[in-house]
Amino acid sequence: GQFDPMVPDAECLKVVTEILDAIDIGPYVLKVNHRRLLDGMFEACGVPEDKFRTTCSTVDKLDKSPWEEVRTEMINEKGVSPEAADRIGEYVRLNGSTELADQLLKDEKLSKTKAAIEGLEGIKLLLDYCELFGIKDKILFDVSLARGL
Repeated sequence: GQFDPMVPDAECLKVVTEILDAIDIGPYVLKVNHRRLLDGMFEACGVPEDKFRTTCSTVDKLDKSPWEEVRTEMINEKGVSPEAADRIGEYVRLNGSTELADQLLKDEKLSKTKAAIEGLEGIKLLLDYCELFGIKDKILFDVSLARGL
């Protein structure tokens, strides 16, 4: 069928929260991000397009490894310049909600990148739907999330 953008994504998050609440696992948060934002961020930071996916897989390690290790891998193993890695580091340590998406839409570098704008607008829309579904308090927009996008 036809759906507005991000509605199916928000509905999936709603179902997941219902399941997690029903099995009473305790406090939790679901992290979300947008592939287009990551692509736009890499572009804005000066990562060559052919290195987007490998850089993405390295960024995804931030949930288990400190930034310095991730940065070193980006530079030494993935061929990302130290300057680009440092610019990426400014973004991937951010997380929040709609306010963060609004802030990033005004960012000097990201606001010039079509993919980043599309991703941020998508995240804002997703978070708006999550608010309507009453689950926004369980959703975290995490710029470092790269797995499964």
